[in-house]
Amino acid sequence: MVSARRIDAGELELGGGLDVLLQSTLAGTPPGRTVEVRTPSRATALELPAWARLEGHEVLDGERPGRSNGDGSPFVVRLRRGATSRVLAAELPPRAQPPPLRHGGELHMADVRGGRPPPPRVRAEDGFIPLGAVAEAAAPRFDWRLNERDRVWSPDVAELAEQATAEQWDASRDVPWEAAREVPEALERAVAQVMTFIAQNEYAALYVPAAFVAELNPAYVEVLSWLASHVADEARHVEVFTKRALIGGFSGYALASTELSLRTLLDERDFSAAALLLNVLGEGTFLDLLRFVERHAPDAATAAAARLAHRDERRHVHFGVSHVRHVLANDPERRVALVAGVEQRASRLTELSGLSPLLTEGLTIMAAGSLRPAALSEGAREVRALLSAMERNRVRRLRAAGFDAATARHLSELHTPNLM
Repeated sequence: MVSARRIDAGELELGGGLDVLLQSTLAGTPPGRTVEVRTPSRATALELPAWARLEGHEVLDGERPGRSNGDGSPFVVRLRRGATSRVLAAELPPRAQPPPLRHGGELHMADVRGGRPPPPRVRAEDGFIPLGAVAEAAAPRFDWRLNERDRVWSPDVAELAEQATAEQWDASRDVPWEAAREVPEALERAVAQVMTFIAQNEYAALYVPAAFVAELNPAYVEVLSWLASHVADEARHVEVFTKRALIGGFSGYALASTELSLRTLLDERDFSAAALLLNVLGEGTFLDLLRFVERHAPDAATAAAARLAHRDERRHVHFGVSHVRHVLANDPERRVALVAGVEQRASRLTELSGLSPLLTEGLTIMAAGSLRPAALSEGAREVRALLSAMERNRVRRLRAAGFDAATARHLSELHTPNLM
């Protein structure tokens, strides 16, 4: 039994649980207050003074252990709580009001922070300090690059990370792979090329957020969770589209023009510019591509892969639009730098004059469903309609991100013909 001033040790010994009980009691006792330890063991009573001195507490009984009356009553040792601390840090704060639970008992990260945003700036040298923890001094110094909230934040980033966790799916079991076994050869070759193209782009969509994980200050744990979910999503997309490309026995080309476009994404080291290029422009355009693939899929496996990936990409695009809008609202001068980032990327991609014929042919055959001339004519119209829809929707997303109409059209026109 534990009270504010007395510990009844019972059969506990030092090294056998008594030290844990002592530390727990002393941690909640102000310095200078007395704690009385009662134990039936003379050996324990003899050991307690040495233990107390090592821990920085004063033994009020001098060098003698407490005495028993000889009638079975316990030995008593009185300790005065010292001012020393077991860690090089301030005392832990008193117990706070616990965060609320949501319907169904869910606990969301936004509620753990009490609905407040994280601090606008954090120290680059601080390390892996969990939210709410008291940091001990003398820890090694770190050197994070992303230490300003508004350079990485989105008002709904915590909820997006929660959604990503709730909407995970399995690329082995959640796609009806057997349905892809009987696709006609010409159509299967087209699907293999389109799937290879999508998988190639999904690699870049994985590597871009992954690069920022190692540069983000852990104080912004919601953004860290979001980036980690983004990486996990894209790894799954690489998996599912690679599987779909190969399940029919055909291979596709990894296009050099695609590699050129994707390399410029990896070279962008500004977080907000990367979010604009990847999440708003690239993945935004891919939303339309994935819907097209789902609608014209020759089999249920292809349709399921596109539909599930689209669900993830929609979250990624939401983050990009929300983040860019937040950045522009808090620092309108950043607009110039973001526009310049898109223009610089476009200037490095002047060799790209349009989509690869291999991709447009593959999309056309998928939309046609066969090689019949009339069907191919309709398929070509569907591809042209897709490109027009991509343009309209890019402008719409850019407007939602905070750009004026003229700038939105300008940025959309500069977007790489590679789509991502």
